[in-house]
Amino acid sequence: MNTYIALLRGINVGGNKIIKMQALTAMFEALKYGKVRTYIQSGNVVFESEETSASLLARTISQRIQETFGFEVPVMIRSLEELEAVIAGNPFPQSEQEAYKRLYVSFLAAEPAAEALEKLRPYEDGTDKVRVIGRELYAFYEVSVSESPLFKVPFDKLLGTALTARNWNTLNKVAALARKP
Repeated sequence: MNTYIALLRGINVGGNKIIKMQALTAMFEALKYGKVRTYIQSGNVVFESEETSASLLARTISQRIQETFGFEVPVMIRSLEELEAVIAGNPFPQSEQEAYKRLYVSFLAAEPAAEALEKLRPYEDGTDKVRVIGRELYAFYEVSVSESPLFKVPFDKLLGTALTARNWNTLNKVAALARKP
């Protein structure tokens, strides 16, 4: 069995696209995925499957969410190994633990094209910094995400792919949950 993490975009935010974690867990179990567990209400699901195609898993889960809950939700899938590589590949290591509160990772549905990455260049080295490595966009905010001019930049449209962001703390807690047998 392979351990995967499903990262759902935009559920339970601002009273929209409400999905109770118990119902989401039941939906994953109905798909015959094993050891299903969730972390907080923002759509982080750890599960096991014999399936080896992340894109097939993402399509299947997204389609089932549409059928079960009545709305579309983009789903990004990462294996535990991929999630570990995302954590290890952090281009913005911090000496102060407190600074990690300002570090976010956006998980992209697809690796952006070279032309899309060129559009990102103006945002790379300002007060706030961004880097794309593979299918992840790392963002480190000088003060906070909500006070950053980057907060309003539509990175999904700029990069031409769906994405969903997680803060560093959430990312590490999801990875710890996925490591548990």
